Amino acid sequence: MRYEIDEQARILWLDLVSAGSADKVLTATVALITARPELCSWDWIVECQPMPDDATVDHLSKLAEAWGPPPEVEAITVFVTQDRLLHLWARVLDFQFARRKHLIERDTEAARRLIERRRGLRPLR
Repeated sequence: MRYEIDEQARILWLDLVSAGSADKVLTATVALITARPELCSWDWIVECQPMPDDATVDHLSKLAEAWGPPPEVEAITVFVTQDRLLHLWARVLDFQFARRKHLIERDTEAARRLIERRRGLRPLR
C-alpha cells in the first residue's frame, strides 16, 4: 500500500487501491500504526476510489482493535472517493474511532482544503 507521511502538516495520505485487497490494506495499516502510533492522532487522507470490494465490517473491527488511544483533539479522516454511499460507512466509523470524524471529498486537493478549514476551527496540536 502506498502512503506518504507529511511530518510538518501532520497528515498521513494512504492509497488503499494500491494494496489490492482489504486484507493487505488491514495488514499494512496495522503495521504502520504499530510502528508509528502517533499517526492515530493525525489527520488522514485516504484515497479509496474504487474501494476494495472485499472490505468487511470485520476488517474495520480489527483496525479499531489495533488503534491507539483517542487523540487529545479531534482528528479527521477524509476519504477521497466518488462513491455516493461511502458517507454511510464514514458515519459508522465516527462511533468506532473515538475523537475521529470521517468525511468525504471528491479529490485530494479538496481533502487538504477541508483539513485546513477544520484546523482553523480547532486548536493546533
